[in-house]
Amino acid sequence: MEIFDLEQTQKLAELMSVPQEKRDDAWCSDFLSAVPNASLASFDPQIQTGPDTFPYFQLALPDAGPFTPFSLVHILHDVLRNGVGVVIHSNMRRDENPAWVFSFGDMLSYSMFQDFAGDPKVYLHPEPPPDKNDRSFLRASPSESYLPATARAALGQFMRGPFQHPSPKIGLVTGASLRPRQSLMVNLRLKDYGGDKKKLDAAMRYLTWFVPKTYSVMALPDDWSDADMSLL
Repeated sequence: MEIFDLEQTQKLAELMSVPQEKRDDAWCSDFLSAVPNASLASFDPQIQTGPDTFPYFQLALPDAGPFTPFSLVHILHDVLRNGVGVVIHSNMRRDENPAWVFSFGDMLSYSMFQDFAGDPKVYLHPEPPPDKNDRSFLRASPSESYLPATARAALGQFMRGPFQHPSPKIGLVTGASLRPRQSLMVNLRLKDYGGDKKKLDAAMRYLTWFVPKTYSVMALPDDWSDADMSLL
């Protein structure tokens, strides 16, 4: 398929004409199939901060006439290198709610699996129920294929910036009692938030923006060392 495909642009235009209340699962599937290669227009500045405080590359269906084309596959490398997400608007006026918002993790997922929803092996083949009696855990560092350098850099920058963490680290933990059975782990602890679980949970939700939807990110237990974790 071409990097810039006007047929896919037309498909998006048809999909965006569907009222919001009628955009069902089939509509979502069609949108996600058409959007990677659709020819879209950008803005100046191209990257702007969204209401969630994260940065997004802004794209829209083009107005009639000549335009400089952009597409998700065209900007994918730069998006990942710069740690940003992507917003798709239905028009250049941006006078409606975005048609779709892709987090950095969604874009990372597409680059890894050609699927915005995450690793198909995970959601097509659900894991068995957790074994709560097995409290053993295997700790390791995530490989480059599991968590590419672009994702590590984006996570590290965020943890050093808004979270003001002096030395952010990442690990991988596997255990039969976990769901999913395998999870990323960062060196944020409950004690870092004065024992306030709501604050820690809120921090962890922010970090999920950086990983595919089929991934999980856990906090480091207070009594675990981070000595064997990898620097971000």
